[in-house]
Amino acid sequence: MKQFFKILILAALALPFSGCDVEYDPIVILPDVVLEDSGMTTVPTVSIYQNDAYTVTLTRTEGLSKAAEFDIVIDQTLLDDYNELNGASFGMMPVSGYTMGAASVIFPEKAKTATFTIQFKPEAIVTAAGSPRQAENYVIPFACVPKTSVNSDSQRLSALVRFSFSEPTVTVDAPVTPEELTFISGVSVPRRLELSCRANFTTLQPSKLAFAATQEMVAAYNEANQADYLLLPSSCYSIDAGTFDAEAFSLVYSITLDASALDPDYVYLLPLKMVSSDYTVLQDNIYYVKVTIQEIQFSVSNTDRYEAATRLSHEIKLDVVLNGALADDVPVEFVYDASKVDAYNTSKGKNYETLDASKIAVTNATIAAGAVKTSATVTVDMADVAFDDGKEYVLPFALDKTKLPQGSVMKSGDVVYVRLKRTLYGSWSNRDSNDNTQKTTTPGWTNNNYMKATTKPIDTNVNGVAYPYVNCYYSWSTGYHWYVAWNEIYNNDQNKRVVHVFSKVTSGYSESQQVEQTMDHGSYFDMETGTVFFDFQYYWNDDDKSQDKRQTIKCYLESPLTVEEF
Repeated sequence: MKQFFKILILAALALPFSGCDVEYDPIVILPDVVLEDSGMTTVPTVSIYQNDAYTVTLTRTEGLSKAAEFDIVIDQTLLDDYNELNGASFGMMPVSGYTMGAASVIFPEKAKTATFTIQFKPEAIVTAAGSPRQAENYVIPFACVPKTSVNSDSQRLSALVRFSFSEPTVTVDAPVTPEELTFISGVSVPRRLELSCRANFTTLQPSKLAFAATQEMVAAYNEANQADYLLLPSSCYSIDAGTFDAEAFSLVYSITLDASALDPDYVYLLPLKMVSSDYTVLQDNIYYVKVTIQEIQFSVSNTDRYEAATRLSHEIKLDVVLNGALADDVPVEFVYDASKVDAYNTSKGKNYETLDASKIAVTNATIAAGAVKTSATVTVDMADVAFDDGKEYVLPFALDKTKLPQGSVMKSGDVVYVRLKRTLYGSWSNRDSNDNTQKTTTPGWTNNNYMKATTKPIDTNVNGVAYPYVNCYYSWSTGYHWYVAWNEIYNNDQNKRVVHVFSKVTSGYSESQQVEQTMDHGSYFDMETGTVFFDFQYYWNDDDKSQDKRQTIKCYLESPLTVEEF
């Protein structure tokens, strides 16, 4: 009985396999492989390269759980078919011109890409063909043939590779206008310039490049520009060997000049044109350097100007320029000279105020050896000076010429007159505060408007008080206006004052009523930074007011101002 039961079980297990014969298709995983550059692919290269390489990439999106392998074969029929289909006459690349980097390519398990390289020899190919143009007729036809069970014949991939050959080229980035250098007669301070070039190949040898500078180039420049320059002697300049960065394809030359010993009665010209017998040179403009030799000359910039002061501490720059570099430092020192105010007023027919010297601090500077300019800095304490009280000041700053080198010549006045006014009127720069503050989540706020930067002074009466106010939004007659309440300190900060804004947009309201249509949430003027910050809402019209539909202004207005001359 025990033995019979065992036999029945074995028979039962065998039944499913012996009832009938069923054939199933073998499980084949197609890797869905594609060749990134199929068809005819043109590979750019440079004709003088001895070696170069092209990488062939295969990709797949299916069958990642399996490895896959392809044989790489050269297939003449691919080229024949291409020529017949396209009416072309490409020829097979000589086997001496290239080497396949592998005989097969393998996708490891889970790999999405597989690559192999074709090594080729541009210089040898061009030599064999006789010219770059003829060498571009050569083609390498290859196929990637599947050899593992995860592929099918339909996945056979093919491509044809041809090469385009560029001549090795160096492009000189010379500016259209001449560089201008001034040297001080008898003061030997070399000056340095840089000339940038670009290459289209990585094997550049700077020793195969040179520069020509001829009298004929100077003569041509003189004729074209009605000039009478002399060729700069070769003893006055040198050009280094050039620094080539193969990764950036950049070539930079350093040019050092010193013409301080030349005759100051003439102007000299250095024309530089790159030449090479090995490379193609592209240079649209000859690189010109105009050289003059002068006595020591100093110039002070903006000797009569006007500025508007909005900050508690107003800064003024006094710029001094030298016509050529010197071998030693030169101190640049200004002195505030209030005694010159009366004479200035007489010459201008004005009545500018004098600012007390205790409110002015001058930080002097130095033109460093080899440099040609510097700036002294003036700091004016405006904390106790009222805004828009009608007062205008003039601040004279005299350059101490005794500190300049002996024999120096001033090419400008040596006194800077700065007319200064404490005012908010003028044209301000502005920026949307969205980049500087968090957007509000208050219902009805849109955060979609910001103040215009045009301002205009006028007097008006708001709620029985005469205020100067300034237009900031839309037009003068249909805009928003603001004024600073000087007697209202903002948020207990002594350096900030409350700003009030009101509307001229809503029709049917008097100016006192217009104030009520504006909901100010914290606008203020920061005297320390000279910045006005707006944060308010308004109703566009009566319909919007009935729906409590509000528009929002959140922005900064920033000085410095540009103001009309006063």
